[in-house]
Amino acid sequence: MKTIAYIEDDPDMIDLVSIILQKHGYHVDGFTESRDILQQLKDIEPDLILLDLMMPHVDGIEVYEEIKSIEGLEDVPVIIISAMKRAVEEIEREGKIRAEAFLVKPFTIGELLETVNRIIGESAM
Repeated sequence: MKTIAYIEDDPDMIDLVSIILQKHGYHVDGFTESRDILQQLKDIEPDLILLDLMMPHVDGIEVYEEIKSIEGLEDVPVIIISAMKRAVEEIEREGKIRAEAFLVKPFTIGELLETVNRIIGESAM
């Protein structure tokens, strides 16, 4: 079973995405803002990271850069998630982040599953 780490400040969003992905054979570990999140990510060795860009006390771009600078996490694919379509478009256009994919909230279940499956393979079910 492949493990997905979801970094998101909204626990309800973590729960919703976790339920969807777990029903399709993935294990999901959700993380809200946390000082030791990078160590926790290293400990669980995720196959994929879902990263919300807009969190109240954390800059998602900085979190992305930190993830990519840590041995053992640098090659883990990242899907950037944001409610700010313009921010996502700007990041893509300017190449600020080299994420594997971008999802704009609200996204459909189909968009989520298609994107995750495309990046880390078909689900276990």
